[in-house]
Amino acid sequence: MPAYRFKQVDVFTSRPLFGNPVAVVLEADGIDPAEMQRIAGWTNLSETTFVLRPTAEADYRLRIFYPQGELPFAGHPVVGSAHAVLEAGVVPAGQREFKQECGAGILPLRVDGEGGDRRIFVVAPKASSGHEFATSRDAISSALGARLDSSTPPLALNNGPVWLFCRVEDESVVAGLKPDMGAMARLSRDLSVSGFAVFALVRGAEHSVRIRCFAPAGGVPEDPVTGSANAALPTYLVRHDLLRETGREYVSSQGRELGRDGRVHVRVLDDEGLAEIGGQAVTVIEGEIRL
Repeated sequence: MPAYRFKQVDVFTSRPLFGNPVAVVLEADGIDPAEMQRIAGWTNLSETTFVLRPTAEADYRLRIFYPQGELPFAGHPVVGSAHAVLEAGVVPAGQREFKQECGAGILPLRVDGEGGDRRIFVVAPKASSGHEFATSRDAISSALGARLDSSTPPLALNNGPVWLFCRVEDESVVAGLKPDMGAMARLSRDLSVSGFAVFALVRGAEHSVRIRCFAPAGGVPEDPVTGSANAALPTYLVRHDLLRETGREYVSSQGRELGRDGRVHVRVLDDEGLAEIGGQAVTVIEGEIRL
């Protein structure tokens, strides 16, 4: 019975049982894709990753599975897996810059700080702009149980997952959302999106964005802290001239409603919204998985 090293990492937090958990299977070259998908269903987390030998100029290769399929990129799995490979010695612990191969290509990562203060950052794939869904505003509002901001339309952005960004007027609206998950799943399929990223801009707080992400059509009713959505949001902010309200470096708050309370650090790198995202991570479970 083959055994593989296994870690479960909470991402975008320094506190165990907060942030967003990812399961990481190390040195997983002996596991076939069908088995990877079964493991992702078994862990019952939003994502499970598998660390493999690289096939290109990178330090390692990563495959990312959610309960119903595979993703080319997802933010918290990339950061959490980088934490795991540093901790496990796949990448030397003192290395400050390295590269990860994944379905979205070769992504550069960097390490800032030491110990419990360490943050891991990744330059996310550039989000491609999709369709504006202004005519679907009422249907989306009905499914969310809250009115959308009237000044900016819902916009789909693709950086691996396809998030439909929906702005509301105040962070209290974000906090109070109680969406109809069945309606959200139907809308996701009708609009060909992975899920809904609902956000508000915040003034006078340690965070500039409050966001929640719902993907019931993919088996994830609500994702605790979502790196891919936070990495794509700057493209929305640039398109609607909202980056002046957050600045080019800001903190996004997500997960309080699920008791997970994570923080994503965002740095906007160009005038089209290319972003680097990062944060802290902590290992909660480690051992081996036997197949």
